[in-house]
Amino acid sequence: MKSVRPSIRCLGSLAVPLATAYSTLAAVTNRPAKGPATAVSGPAHPALPATGVIQDIRGPVEIPTVTPWFHRLLLVLAVLVVLAVIWWALRRRARGRAEFRESAAARARARLSEAWARVDQPERFCTRLSEVVRGYLEERFGLKAPDQTTEEFLASLSQNTVLDVGLKPLLEEFLTQCDWVKFAQGDPGRTECERLHQMASRLIDETGVDPAPQRPGPGRKGRS
Repeated sequence: MKSVRPSIRCLGSLAVPLATAYSTLAAVTNRPAKGPATAVSGPAHPALPATGVIQDIRGPVEIPTVTPWFHRLLLVLAVLVVLAVIWWALRRRARGRAEFRESAAARARARLSEAWARVDQPERFCTRLSEVVRGYLEERFGLKAPDQTTEEFLASLSQNTVLDVGLKPLLEEFLTQCDWVKFAQGDPGRTECERLHQMASRLIDETGVDPAPQRPGPGRKGRS
């Protein structure tokens, strides 16, 4: 029993330091940890550069809506170039059509001159005149005159407006007279052959170019 009591006393003397150490350890472990934000905000760290600072919202920036003068100048020049190209294309097309009409009429006139050499042979002469006029009408207006009989051609011509109304009776008389010589063995004299030749020339001359627009006379200006 004597040996046990000193041991109890030794444990009692050690209990107080152990309790103190335990309480100190508990206080250290329960202390809140300092985060990196606290370390940054401390005086030991240098300040952030000015570029990293978040700036305040600026006001609205005005965007100029007026196009600079050189942009407007380029736009005007582009429009003028486009208009010039369109005008040139239309003029070239009209000139090409005029040249085609003139060349078709010129070829027909040349063929009529060649046919005049057969005026002493009425049948061949009238046949050639009919062929020249029919070929010219096909080339000039796209009419299928060479592929149709006179009756078929005149019937289709009555529903077509490419020829002037005043020329249709002339054309009908011309083709009828040529058919009379070709198929009915008609014997026209030289005077009648000359008249047929003049009729063919008139048909070509009056349809070779477009008629000029008629302008009102000076006496009609003040009339309603």
